[in-house]
Amino acid sequence: MEEDYDPFRYASSHSKPASQATNFQSPSEEVEEDDLYDATPVNTRAVPALRPAEGGVLGAQPSAAGSPPSLAAPQQSMDVNRTKSQSRRSTEQSRPSGEQGFIAADIDVGQSSYSYWWAQENIPPPTLQNRQDILYEIESSTSAKRGGKATVSKDVYVLYMDYSQSTITAVFDAGDAHNVTFEQRHERPPPAPRQDQLESASLQFGARIAEAAHSRQNNSVGDGSPHALVLDLIMPLTAVGALAPIGTRAYGALVYANLANASTQQFDEIRSGDIVTFRNAKFAGHKGTMHAKYATDAGRPGQDHVGVVLDWDGTKKKIRVWEQGRDEAKGGKKGKVHEESYKVGDLRSGEVRVYRVMGRSWVGWDK
Repeated sequence: MEEDYDPFRYASSHSKPASQATNFQSPSEEVEEDDLYDATPVNTRAVPALRPAEGGVLGAQPSAAGSPPSLAAPQQSMDVNRTKSQSRRSTEQSRPSGEQGFIAADIDVGQSSYSYWWAQENIPPPTLQNRQDILYEIESSTSAKRGGKATVSKDVYVLYMDYSQSTITAVFDAGDAHNVTFEQRHERPPPAPRQDQLESASLQFGARIAEAAHSRQNNSVGDGSPHALVLDLIMPLTAVGALAPIGTRAYGALVYANLANASTQQFDEIRSGDIVTFRNAKFAGHKGTMHAKYATDAGRPGQDHVGVVLDWDGTKKKIRVWEQGRDEAKGGKKGKVHEESYKVGDLRSGEVRVYRVMGRSWVGWDK
């Protein structure tokens, strides 16, 4: 034992304090210390090591032999996750709760009035009377009960310009109209028609509208206004299932919409017999072989213009229509049906919309 004793070797292995003897370095940390002297440093910013006691997250594990661990990756990952979480919360909070997004809603049914409209034939609630922007129909039925009493149920079906609808039901005693109860139900607009439904409606109604419009050329229809022509063409088809227009701005399913060429939507090819509407529309461009400048307008404020599509040139974005009453309205003359063309590519302001006349089944009114 004495021969094996080496005082210098003993001092070198046992003379360190206990606090330093427990400070071990990982292989990767040794490599980093050598790199500080053997290679030019790339990033001199000191990055503190992550300890489980501070963040609750284990430090980065050593990478493959000889390569230092990436210390920036965990910080980047936490920043990305935090950003995504904040963005998602912001989106959810921005959604308004309870917003319907369509016109149909509860109305004042006029129960406090003494007109008793529900007891009168084909009379809607007072707030719906004389409105030009809705379409309504009324149905009534009477059921007899014991003791000779009779109960009347009156349903008012209301269709708005966005094709949302309300059903207002009044149930009252036939012998005492004052004793009445009301119920209101609302439905959102129907889904946009499929391609085959749009084509079928064009064949069923559009072709007949175009043919009838052609037969009225050079004649004055109704009072000579643009809307008189369209109503004269559509209303006869309601007997065979066509849906009547709603006011002067809704003629069926939307096929094409152009807002000053800044926003354009098209859901089907524009076809003969479709209904085209102009609202504050101003056109300006060049036409003819000499490319002469032109400017025209259709649908002045408060006087929306409307016509029937004759044909559509998608390449030139040019639409030909049957119309009446646009030019004549300037001089107070009674209009006649004539052909006119509009190049929607030259639309500078206002809007142009094209509708497809649909059947009553589209809004569930065929039952």
